[in-house]
Amino acid sequence: MFTIMIVDDEKMIKRSLRAMIERAGEPYSVTGEATNGRNALELIHRHPPHLLITDICMPEMDGLELISEVRQQYPLTEIIVISGYGEFKFAQQALRYNVTDYLLKPVDPDEFVLTLQRIHERHRRDFQRLMGRSEQTWFFLEDTERIILMIWTLQETGLRREIDGFREKVETAGMDIVLAKEIYMNQLVYISQKLSELGGLTYKISYTEQDPHPSLEKLHEKFLVTCMGMYNNVVQLRNHAQSLQIRKAIRYVDSNFQDCNLSLTSAAKRASMSVTYFSRMFKEETGLSFMKYVTRLRMEMARELLASSDCMVGDVAKWIGYSDYHHFAKAFKKNTGITPTEYKKIQTLNL
Repeated sequence: MFTIMIVDDEKMIKRSLRAMIERAGEPYSVTGEATNGRNALELIHRHPPHLLITDICMPEMDGLELISEVRQQYPLTEIIVISGYGEFKFAQQALRYNVTDYLLKPVDPDEFVLTLQRIHERHRRDFQRLMGRSEQTWFFLEDTERIILMIWTLQETGLRREIDGFREKVETAGMDIVLAKEIYMNQLVYISQKLSELGGLTYKISYTEQDPHPSLEKLHEKFLVTCMGMYNNVVQLRNHAQSLQIRKAIRYVDSNFQDCNLSLTSAAKRASMSVTYFSRMFKEETGLSFMKYVTRLRMEMARELLASSDCMVGDVAKWIGYSDYHHFAKAFKKNTGITPTEYKKIQTLNL
């Protein structure tokens, strides 16, 4: 089945889209609905769909944030954006995330079904291009896509579970060893090609065996080892790329912490990451949350400035990035145990 998730805060829109999908018949299936991006992400984490259909303007987490998260974590998922005429500016931003299609409300039923068919057909052609025309390979398509997802999202436990499930499916099919070898080889080629498209990962697939008629056990062991090898390559690729981006963002923060407009959002944009993902990676790299890191930099400079007899207490807040003095004073006392004025007096007495 070609699985679809609908995300919109309007019940009538969700009901209308579901009805159009159901009228389209097989192979389309609605596997989830949500009223905002936050709820949608929770559902996606449990059951990633082939296609996400989302509105833009929604409470809690809007469509743009949702699209950004999905593109970061589930790059294989197709995305259709639906919006009203007054949301064109937001729609333009959504298109920058490389969404699959964009439809205006009210959604035209004929146009919608044609869009579904076009996306599904491209999905099939892509698989066929990499796998050839063997009918048996289609039987394993969803299993293979889940394996790709587990590799790309670095879910080792899930990956091993999917590989075990793949083995059981091959065994249940009762195919001969020659066909089983072809199936395993074709799946590895497809997995390797998709990972290459996603992140430039190159992995040479070799299924040469000294035994011309290997056992099913050996075929599966080779499949497992090769998949885990690709998993480890993605780990290395991701760690290197992320580390470079986070270090770039840290340098940006170190140079701009005095700017009162500095924010988690602007830093995440500098790293080309979603806010949620950047926040997590920033803390892993520095050991501090973004705000604690920025506050530490600002407090260090505040103490230096207050120690100088030429600096007025009221000016220090502005110089280190606080537009509100009371906010600065509260943060300073929390970090030092005394107010800026008290700190200034102590430093003056020690001169």
